[in-house]
Amino acid sequence: MKLSPVPAAAMELEQHAHDISAAAAAHLLEHNPAIATRFGDDARAIWTEHLRQRVLELCAAMASGEVDLFVSCVTWSRTAMQARDVEAGDLDASLESLRAAVAPRLGGAPQEVVAACIDAAIAAVGSETNEFKNSTLDAGLMTGRIALRYIQAVIAGNAIPGMSIVLDAVDEGLGVPEAIFNVLLPAQAEVGRLWHVNEISIAEEHMVTMTTQRLMAVLASRASRAPDRGRTAVAAAVAGNIHEIGIRALGYLLEFEGWRTIYLGSDVPKSELPAAIECFDADIVLLSLALSSQLPALRRTIAEIRGKTGARVKIMVGGNGLHGAPDLWKELGADGYAVT
Repeated sequence: MKLSPVPAAAMELEQHAHDISAAAAAHLLEHNPAIATRFGDDARAIWTEHLRQRVLELCAAMASGEVDLFVSCVTWSRTAMQARDVEAGDLDASLESLRAAVAPRLGGAPQEVVAACIDAAIAAVGSETNEFKNSTLDAGLMTGRIALRYIQAVIAGNAIPGMSIVLDAVDEGLGVPEAIFNVLLPAQAEVGRLWHVNEISIAEEHMVTMTTQRLMAVLASRASRAPDRGRTAVAAAVAGNIHEIGIRALGYLLEFEGWRTIYLGSDVPKSELPAAIECFDADIVLLSLALSSQLPALRRTIAEIRGKTGARVKIMVGGNGLHGAPDLWKELGADGYAVT
């Protein structure tokens, strides 16, 4: 669902996200004493933090007019909460409390956008979905089987043997780009899903992620490279985004194709990008975001780049933060969008 954007109101709410989330948490616990009892002494802190993220997600939807951005975030939370035995009605109640906390601060068109977002999210929460319940890996494919064996080894604490599973496959003829994009990235998606549905811990997910970063570097050192194309890409995860494997993998792919890649890492401030673009005479900038709440950072980063370097450099964006709004990149001023 697309509505008229209300960026000024979104910015106002973003600036007061902490106060709004605290008010929403207080409203939730006051009107739902059973929730307060279930969550115990930490109830207020837990729900204030949860609702702060929800406020930021709501701001992203308001600024873009993309209701589905908010709905996507809420349905993601529903699955995570259900997997952790949180009562089904708690999420609905928290959304109503968010509505109550936001209402006094808005009127007119902004209030209509907020109402549309919350109403759509509540409707989506009430519908059944199997989106996250089934494995994303296909054991019928060789690469799927390699990914499964890799995950099993690393989660068992055997990082080196796990890496050897993939490296042996490369020695036997699997291409390095295929190993990265058809084994390691799907493996990362799968461990993310397993954490989401509470089948592995954060520590186990982190073990796989750290091992994947190590392994990608080893694979990249073994890859053949096309002749130098004389083109340069600057790659970065925007401010607030600490998830960097996808953008790092894309940087490696460009290197294999003969590009020079300047990889700046995660959580890169917007002010740093124009200088890097000019210093390395970049032809394209790759920007990633993991959460819709990072859309304001992406928007500001693109504006900073355009303001300092003009339209000369091409900008490509991607990441889960754009899930639910695949055409938003055009409004943000980017030149292209990579589907996650």
